[in-house]
Amino acid sequence: MRLVRFFSVAVCLIFVSFTAYAANYCLNCFEQIDENEKYCVVCKAKLSVDELKTKEEQLIHAVTVSRENYRKSLNEIKEYYQNTGNQLRLQKARRELDALDKVPQPLYTDEGLGNVRTGVKFRDIEDANILFKDAMMYKKKFGKENRFTAIKRLEKLIQDYPDSNKADDAAFEIARIYESGYFADYESAAMYYIKSYQLNPHIRQPVLLKAAIIYERMLKDVNKAKAVYKQAALYSYNAKTRRNAERRLKELELRKPGGY
Repeated sequence: MRLVRFFSVAVCLIFVSFTAYAANYCLNCFEQIDENEKYCVVCKAKLSVDELKTKEEQLIHAVTVSRENYRKSLNEIKEYYQNTGNQLRLQKARRELDALDKVPQPLYTDEGLGNVRTGVKFRDIEDANILFKDAMMYKKKFGKENRFTAIKRLEKLIQDYPDSNKADDAAFEIARIYESGYFADYESAAMYYIKSYQLNPHIRQPVLLKAAIIYERMLKDVNKAKAVYKQAALYSYNAKTRRNAERRLKELELRKPGGY
């Protein structure tokens, strides 16, 4: 009898060990899954394999999800302390949320021009207008911290009111802030110029041309610059902008390899 029990326990341990060893993690949400799978059942229903092809994209997605979950958890614990009347810990949660609002969350990759929105009916949304006006107030103030606050207000506008007629302007202003001497974050600036076009392909500012110039002059990425110059020559709202982009694209294509 003891031998049978011993054997049963041993089998269970081996099975558990094998299961733990065989476990894998979903490339999207990082939940534990079978070793022969790449995505969990939930993510398979939401994502195609092509949407998360590279390791970089997986990591960036993980960062994005973590940011969202972190903010959600902070808001939940703040509400809990509000409901239970724990003022001391409520203040701590509020301070942490305030600190989070002052940290910019830049884009890590160029989202490309493939996700351009078309047929969107933009609305005049009062709450979005207030956020935009508030952000511009902080942008005009001196100091990097005020620019941080402006970015967070504008990011919130884009996230909460994507069909606002201020959404593309918000992305444009974020790009200008990142391009300024306070940050000199040219990669994020180019990405947000492109994002402003994605939000509204009829935007009147020469955002694609601005992004192409940054890729060429500041980031020294000629191939990317040529790709965006081409898009600017085709899709920019203003005819003069389209001509300028086309002219610069031709100049780059005629340049000798390795030259500048």
